[in-house]
Amino acid sequence: MLRPPAAVLLAYRFLGWRVGPTYQEWVLEDITGPRWLVRQGAPVLSAVLLLGAGLAALLDGDAGRVLTLVLVLAAGGAFLRASLRERALRQQGIDASGHPLPTATWYADEAARRRRNLVGAVSTVVLVLAGLTILAVRSAP
Repeated sequence: MLRPPAAVLLAYRFLGWRVGPTYQEWVLEDITGPRWLVRQGAPVLSAVLLLGAGLAALLDGDAGRVLTLVLVLAAGGAFLRASLRERALRQQGIDASGHPLPTATWYADEAARRRRNLVGAVSTVVLVLAGLTILAVRSAP
């Protein structure tokens, strides 16, 4: 089973990068395997915590609100883990048995998948930073 290189693995963990048919077996095992939520959630929650604390410090906000957000996200993720797993499989373009989804026309098309990855990555980063900035600004005295 082929595992993605480190840079692709980081993009997959932090941004939900779609890795395509080359890593299909690995992705299926990763998402359906035990402790998937911890493997996927820990990096994301760490990034939110670090970015949020940095923005709160920069904008003289309340870092406690960021910690509260991280705890709420962790609890929500644990509560919604089954639907998050299904969403992760759909995002990767495969079903629970590992077959490509008919609606994932970009799955085997490298250029379409790359375009989708870049748009998704930019929008994810912008939305997270905007949300954390609003949280930090609203909490400023």
